[in-house]
Amino acid sequence: MRHHTLILIVALTTMLTGVAKTHAVEFGEAPELAKLVEDGNLPPIKDRLPTAPMIVTPNERVGTYGGTWKMAQRNSRDHALLIRTIGYEPLLRWTPQWSSTIPNVALSFQPSSDATEFFFRLRQGMRWSDGAPFTADDIVFWYEDILNNPAFADAVPEWLTSGGNTVQVDEIDPYTVAFRFSKPYGLFPTALARPEGVEPVSYPAHFLKPLLPKYNANADADAQKMGYSGWKERFIDVFGQPGTIDDPTRWNNPDVPTLNAWVLTGVYGKDDPLIAKRNPYYWKIDPTGRQLPYIDTVSMTLVPSKSAAGDAAIAGKVNMQERHIGTRANEVLAQNKDLQAFTLIESDMNIMTLSLNLNDKDPVLRDIFQNKDFRVALSYAIDRETIIDRFVPGALPHQAAPRPESPQYHTVLARQFMAYNVELARSYIAKAGLTTINDDGILLRPDGKPLSFTIDTEGAERFQMLDAVMGYWRELGIDVRARNLARDEFVALRERNEHNASAWGGDGGLDAMLIPINYLPMSSESSWFATGWANWYLNPESPDAITPPKDVQDQLALYDQLKATANAEKQNQLMRDILDISANQFYLMGIALPPNRKGVVARDFHNVPKVMPAAWSYATPAPTNPSQYFIQPE
Repeated sequence: MRHHTLILIVALTTMLTGVAKTHAVEFGEAPELAKLVEDGNLPPIKDRLPTAPMIVTPNERVGTYGGTWKMAQRNSRDHALLIRTIGYEPLLRWTPQWSSTIPNVALSFQPSSDATEFFFRLRQGMRWSDGAPFTADDIVFWYEDILNNPAFADAVPEWLTSGGNTVQVDEIDPYTVAFRFSKPYGLFPTALARPEGVEPVSYPAHFLKPLLPKYNANADADAQKMGYSGWKERFIDVFGQPGTIDDPTRWNNPDVPTLNAWVLTGVYGKDDPLIAKRNPYYWKIDPTGRQLPYIDTVSMTLVPSKSAAGDAAIAGKVNMQERHIGTRANEVLAQNKDLQAFTLIESDMNIMTLSLNLNDKDPVLRDIFQNKDFRVALSYAIDRETIIDRFVPGALPHQAAPRPESPQYHTVLARQFMAYNVELARSYIAKAGLTTINDDGILLRPDGKPLSFTIDTEGAERFQMLDAVMGYWRELGIDVRARNLARDEFVALRERNEHNASAWGGDGGLDAMLIPINYLPMSSESSWFATGWANWYLNPESPDAITPPKDVQDQLALYDQLKATANAEKQNQLMRDILDISANQFYLMGIALPPNRKGVVARDFHNVPKVMPAAWSYATPAPTNPSQYFIQPE
C-alpha cells in the first residue's frame, strides 16, 4: 500500500511539472532584479524559479513592484515579529482562513492510510537565497546532523515525536522525503503548519556542513583558530541555537541562506532599522507569472517597548502591523490619518493566565501549590469585575479555558471558582491546612516559615494588571510579590525550573487542540505550571523529569491518543475528555476573555485582509501571504 502511495505521488508530481514544462510561461520580475540580470550579475528568472513555482492568489488584486514595508520591533527578544512576517515557510502552511493545511515548500503531500508515514514531494529547481539548490538532502541533513546530533541534546521537540519515539526521515529521491512515526500521528500535518514547522527546512546543508566534524575533519581546529572553544560554539555563533525557532540567535547572521521572501541584511537587536531585502530566488509567483514578493524592502525600527511601537506608528514609521499595536490602535488611528484599521479575531482564551509551579523546587511550597484547595482559594479571592473595569472595560470574566466560539468550549473549566468571595477564599485556605498567621498578618507554612513567593511576568501592561491582582492575594495573608522581568530572564528561569509562579497570555482559545499547553503538562517550554511533569511526558528518563500523579498520567495518555488519530470526531471527543481532567485539576486560572484587536495598515498598502485570525499557532499575519502585499498610492 505504501509503495503504491509513493508511486501515485511521483506520478502526480510528474504530471504537474510536465504541464509547467510543456506550456511556455512568461515570467515577470521586479525591475531591480531585471537590471541585475541585464548586467550579468544574476541568472535569468527562468533559471531562478523551480519548475513548479507556488502560485499565490492575491487577496484583492495583482500588485505592483516597489516600496518598503515598515514596522516597529522591540529591541530585545522580539524575534516573533520576524517569524510572523518574513519567517514562515514550512513544508505545509495554513490557508489564509485557517481552515486547513496546504502544500507550501512541498509541492505535494500524501499521508499513509494509518497516519504513520507522510510523503512530501519537493519543488524541482527550488533554490536557497544564495542560489544553491534546495533538495531532500537539506531535510535529511537537518534530521541526521541536527535533530539526532548528540551535541544538540535538546533538538527534538514534542511535535516531532509519537509514542515517545522521534520521527524517522528518509530520502526517497532528491525531491521526495518520508517522515515516519512509530505510532499513528494524525495531528502531524497541523503541527507542521505551525510556526515551528519551518524547522525541517531551515538548515542549508551546503552552508553548514563545513562547520561540522562529520564533514570537515578540521572543523574543531578551524573553530579554535578563530577563538571559539570548539566547532559547536562556532556553529551556534554562525547559525544560532539549533533545535527551536524560538530563539533570537537564529536571526543574528544575515549570511545564512533562507527560503524566505525577504532576506535580512543586518543583525537583529543591533541594526536600527533592521532591513530585509527581496530574495531573488523566491519560489512563488502571482497568477500572471510575476515573481513575488511585490514589496522591495522590509524595514523594522527598533523600539524599547510595546508602547513605543505605538509611538512609532503615530510618527509614520509603521505602514502595516498588528503586533504590539492593538492596545493603542484607536489612539494611533486618531493621530495618524494615513492609517486605517483591520480586525484581528482573537484566539487567546485570556488576557492573563496565572499559574503556580506545581513542581516548585521548594518541597513545602510544592505541596501547598499542588493542593487544589489553595488554588481555588486564590481564584475566589480575585475581584475580576474590578480588574476588568480598570484594564479591559467590557471584557467578560473567564477562566483559563477555550473560548465560547471554540468547538472545545468547556463550561465548567471556563466558569468555575470565579465569584469574588473573600470569605469563601479564606475557607478554602483553611481546607488547604493553612490556619496559622504571624504578627504581620502572614500565613505560616507547615514548617513555620511565612508563606512567601514571587510571580513573574514580562511587559509593563501585564505587570500593572498582575500587581493589582496580587493585592487580593496579599489580603489573604500571602506574602506574594509580582516581578516584571526581561523576557530572556523570564524564559531562562522556567527552563531551569527556578520559578514560583507565572503570569502570561492565554494560548489555546480557538486552537485548544493545536496548543494545549495550558490544559495539560505536555510542553517543557510552555507548560510552566508543571515543567517537571512535562519533561516526564517527553522523556521519563530525563534528569529534569518528575513523575506526575495518575490523573495527570491518564490525561497525557489521552493526548497521545488524540495525536494518533486523524478522525476529527474522535479528536474532539478526546479533547473533551482531556478538558474534563483539566477542569478537575484546575491547573491555572484566568481573568477575562480578550476582546478582538485591531491592526493598522496604510491607505496605500494593499492586499491585507480586512479580517484575519490572531494566534501564535497561525503565525499572524504570515498565512495571509505577505509576499502578495503591495504598496501603491490610490
